[in-house]
Amino acid sequence: MQERVVSIKNKQVSNIPAKPCPGYQLHFLPGQQAHTSYPFALHTILPLTWDYRGRSNGFFLTSHWCTGVAGRTGQCKRCDDLVNDEYLQKIVARYTKGIHENTTLVYHGVGGLINIVHQKTKAIEVLRLSRLNDLKKLVGKEGTIDIHKQMLLAISSQRIPRVDRVLRAGFRTGAGIQSMLKLVKKAAEGTYHPKGSDEEEDLQALLFLRLGGARVADVAHRIFGTPGVSTIRKHTIIPQIIASPSFPTSREIESNITASFKAIRDILGASTQKALHAVIMFDEISVEARPRWDDKTNNILGVCREHGRHTSLEFTSEEDLHTLWEEWRCGNIHLAHEVRVDICDTHQ
Repeated sequence: MQERVVSIKNKQVSNIPAKPCPGYQLHFLPGQQAHTSYPFALHTILPLTWDYRGRSNGFFLTSHWCTGVAGRTGQCKRCDDLVNDEYLQKIVARYTKGIHENTTLVYHGVGGLINIVHQKTKAIEVLRLSRLNDLKKLVGKEGTIDIHKQMLLAISSQRIPRVDRVLRAGFRTGAGIQSMLKLVKKAAEGTYHPKGSDEEEDLQALLFLRLGGARVADVAHRIFGTPGVSTIRKHTIIPQIIASPSFPTSREIESNITASFKAIRDILGASTQKALHAVIMFDEISVEARPRWDDKTNNILGVCREHGRHTSLEFTSEEDLHTLWEEWRCGNIHLAHEVRVDICDTHQ
């Protein structure tokens, strides 16, 4: 029996096992980490064709069609082609260059979500503090409005003489609404009387003084708050004539002449014409027979000129009035029923 010999060609067979494909390694910027920078939530809404896996030596992406055998580049061709994937390129661009603040949260990594939470928390705290400040301001404004209501109620419900003068005094001193409310309440109670008056009030008081005398002017001052008699006489430009309680003295005559011609003294002095003559006229006016007190000279007027010089007509105390009454009762003095008026006029 003849044997068949089969010749087999020797082949070199390597016993080294094939290197497995590790996948495509994803690199991050210094300071970034895959656990906080990679948007893991995108795998739930986008058709991503890879899986992710973290190792001690890096973060790797493995294609769904990975062959499992590494090629010349260190991974298989399917994993190596992930670098050209449009979704992966956009992911790398977002965590490298930054994500716009209005981007949907699913495109952020965990680190980006943490930053957004911090920003939102800070914004909420700012808004909360702003709201608290606004509430405090509203409480203060409400208190101010309440004080203004009290002011209007106090002005409208109480009879306050010269309330405009009270408010004007408060504005002049720069007082606040609370201080002005206190002034209004004090004025209503009669414990506060503001000083100062305008031209209209001065003229009203002057009218009371000229028509009714010092007593009527003083009553108007007490009731209506008009300027007092002494104040009006200080501000008036009408010359003050001194009334003589008895026979006029040379000082009184000189003072009356000076007061009468004081307003035209400059005109007379500047005139080039000389005075040719002067006319002095005397007249008597009937008056009520009663004594009067002259506050300018502090004398008692109304006593006859012939007997007035024999008694004291200066008012210093109540005893002077009793003495004057006894003199009149005994017939030593009489009450005058006429008063003489002297008028001097110059002609050129």
